[in-house]
Amino acid sequence: MPNPAETSETSFAPQNRERACKNKTFTVASLGCPKNLVDSESMAGRLTKLGMIFDRESDVVDLFLLNTCGFLRSAKAEAEDYIRQAIRSKETGGLRYLIVAGCAVASDGVELAERYPQVDAWLSPFDELRIGEIVAKLFNREPFDEAGEGEAGEPSDAYKLPLLTAEQVEAAKAYPRLFYNPTRSIIVDDSRRERMTTPHTAYLKIADGCDRFCSYCAIPNIRGRFSSKPLETILEESSRLADRGVRELVLIAQETTFWGQDLYGEPSLKRLLAALKERGQFAWIRTLYSYPTHWDKDLTDLFKVETSGATSVLPYIDMPLQHCNSEILARMNRKVDKAQTQDLLATLRAEIPELILRSTFIVGFPGETSEQFQELAEFVETQRFERGGVFEFSPEPGTKAAAMENQVDEKTKSRRYERLYAKQQRVSHQYARNRIGAIMDVLIDSRAIAENGSVMKNVCLGRTYADAPDVDPIVYVTGRGIGPGDIVPCEIVDAQGLDLIAVPTDPDKLYVSKEERREAYEREERANGKPPKKQKKR
Repeated sequence: MPNPAETSETSFAPQNRERACKNKTFTVASLGCPKNLVDSESMAGRLTKLGMIFDRESDVVDLFLLNTCGFLRSAKAEAEDYIRQAIRSKETGGLRYLIVAGCAVASDGVELAERYPQVDAWLSPFDELRIGEIVAKLFNREPFDEAGEGEAGEPSDAYKLPLLTAEQVEAAKAYPRLFYNPTRSIIVDDSRRERMTTPHTAYLKIADGCDRFCSYCAIPNIRGRFSSKPLETILEESSRLADRGVRELVLIAQETTFWGQDLYGEPSLKRLLAALKERGQFAWIRTLYSYPTHWDKDLTDLFKVETSGATSVLPYIDMPLQHCNSEILARMNRKVDKAQTQDLLATLRAEIPELILRSTFIVGFPGETSEQFQELAEFVETQRFERGGVFEFSPEPGTKAAAMENQVDEKTKSRRYERLYAKQQRVSHQYARNRIGAIMDVLIDSRAIAENGSVMKNVCLGRTYADAPDVDPIVYVTGRGIGPGDIVPCEIVDAQGLDLIAVPTDPDKLYVSKEERREAYEREERANGKPPKKQKKR
């Protein structure tokens, strides 16, 4: 390959990138959270804009883009499994080029680059703007340099804040295929997103980064400080999504309740939600990743469901609490104690009818005693979270908690996990059983697939307001004349585990089998004194 200094600058021109990329195929695997999925969608959109074809089905593509999670060791292990599988596919002709992107690259890029030299490029979350340039250079077989400038015109579309250490910048210079941008870019213009969710549901990332610095969490080291998208930008982005048929808008960030602090001098989620509601562009607005601070009456009131036909901010609050013991919370650097948490939860329950609370908890945090764990178990049972997740503490490199004394042994962590998980499952099971007989709106996501792989015409999969996409249970709806994107009033007739079974309340949408129709016809004929007609034999 030629020396980077000898490379013609014309290769950076957009028209040359398009020539290099046009009609090339690519696919994407997005690991981790919905925030990562939005980044994957944005990169996919930039590639399709260059003329590439997003192939979601074929086993043979020109480019495989793997967007990784680096939040926990288990996530990094999953990323490495995908990398090894992709390398095997590359060796057998299943793909030409492999790019690994995302948080695992930001946290462990140098180590991964040394371990897997077969990967053609490593892309940190801060270099998303450069995806077109990087892919074009791969197809043109041009060398990489360590200081790309992004796509033409892109800097005006991004807010840039210092992030990387001098050591990371030097590491990038040592590995030309490892792309670390010395600034962090917040994507403001998302019009190029190639969405990978169902057509009627979309995530909208309202901020990136985090200022909490919880002692167990590496996100600030990976994603940088909290930075909000401006209100006007979010409203424009939401309008584009509404124009594309989105009915459920899901707001996400590392901490949604902190949105606006850096732009407007105070947390302003209530301002954002009020503006979205006023526009009336969506049936449902859902928020994820809230924090147990910054809640006041105005914000709480916005979560009360509106009358039928109006845009509703769903009475669904996702609030990862992590623990309840005040001493543990202080060591976690959560900046909230048990009493404050209990007061907030009581207020939310009292003020928001039919509220659904979702939370997550960490067991086995350093120094957690059996008494503190028992306190957490009783808290979970008392608060009756309709939705909940449990995680074992994972000592992540670079975090304060990883270096704390009194680490809990793996066997104890596992035992505590099993106990708390079982307790939360019982609470969620009870919620599902209590729904039987209720009338609830169900957003239809897809048609069910039979065991033989065929699409079931009269059985659909959907969700109630109590079910966030991908993380919560589902509803099986048997009916006719319904399909993905419909919001169907249903009666809950049964529960299977945490999932619900439902039928439409509209008689015209009820599914009636041929046998049932024949029996009803015969009953009617007999009631009218007429002998039923003989059925033709087949």
